[in-house]
Amino acid sequence: MNKLKRAFVELLYGNVWFNDDIVPVVIKDYPYDTTPSITIQGMDRTSRRSRRQRSTECHPLPKNHPLYDEKNPNKKYPTLVEITPRSYEIIINIWTNDEEQREVITNQVNDNLFLCLNHHHLFCVNYQKPSQKCLFTGQICSSLTDKGYKGLRGQCPAPLEYDYCNLFTKVGIKRNSIVIGTDYDRDEYDPRTPLKRTIIEVNFDYVDKRIFPSNPTLCLCEGTNIDVPPLSK
Repeated sequence: MNKLKRAFVELLYGNVWFNDDIVPVVIKDYPYDTTPSITIQGMDRTSRRSRRQRSTECHPLPKNHPLYDEKNPNKKYPTLVEITPRSYEIIINIWTNDEEQREVITNQVNDNLFLCLNHHHLFCVNYQKPSQKCLFTGQICSSLTDKGYKGLRGQCPAPLEYDYCNLFTKVGIKRNSIVIGTDYDRDEYDPRTPLKRTIIEVNFDYVDKRIFPSNPTLCLCEGTNIDVPPLSK
């Protein structure tokens, strides 16, 4: 699966339940073997005239880089990148057996989309779900203990300090470009047991990045850039 489909699997799997059971989430064009279940489809909507651009961004170095500092692994250096703006559509299919399942699961899918778009800590790439710890600080996620405005909303109270990175931001999705369509029903009828099918379409723009494997300058970037993921190993 590509990184965009994978992001939506991560968004939903383990966060959608029915009767104390996790609802399966898979990349598939047709119903999963069991219901209820959720399948994810995706298709590129990029114009043929999409133009590449080159820019400089701040990234930490991979561990195999000769300038990598084990004592300061989060140092970021100016790095040359090639950026291609693209458009994409994700189709979320919700397969259920009856109207109760449809309503409960559809509401949870929409709730998770809402929370991710509003930077809830559950969808920070540094949040460790079983332990509730922040991967960056090694401590309990600060949004769980903060009593301020952001903490009460489940958001990171200090995103720059704790290097907050949203699940959508990680894969280059432009948050302000996301359009979630109104869910609609397209039930399946055949000789087998009828299936209830609800569809949610999500359209968005994203940037496809290619990082040049050259040495960065020795000048450190000021502050923390939360909009770019680290270099791959």
